[in-house]
Amino acid sequence: MSAAVLSLVDMARVRHLVADNGEWSDATVYWFDAPMPPEIREAGLANPALEYFASDGTPHNPPDEGFIDRPAKIAISFQLKVEEV
Repeated sequence: MSAAVLSLVDMARVRHLVADNGEWSDATVYWFDAPMPPEIREAGLANPALEYFASDGTPHNPPDEGFIDRPAKIAISFQLKVEEV
């Protein structure tokens, strides 16, 4: 497990955000159906053990962003806020 990712998960839970967790091809992921809170972004960017990622949406998944601890194979993901056109 990754203490770095789990600390971000705990920060999200304190904000009453609920995660679905499951397996992705590269990691176990905590998926949050909400935008990333600024405090979590700051904490993730400040932690050298974590790598930031952002991905475009697919027909099956909305665009998201988050942090991954590649050696531990665990990540946290939040939906990107999509601007309506």
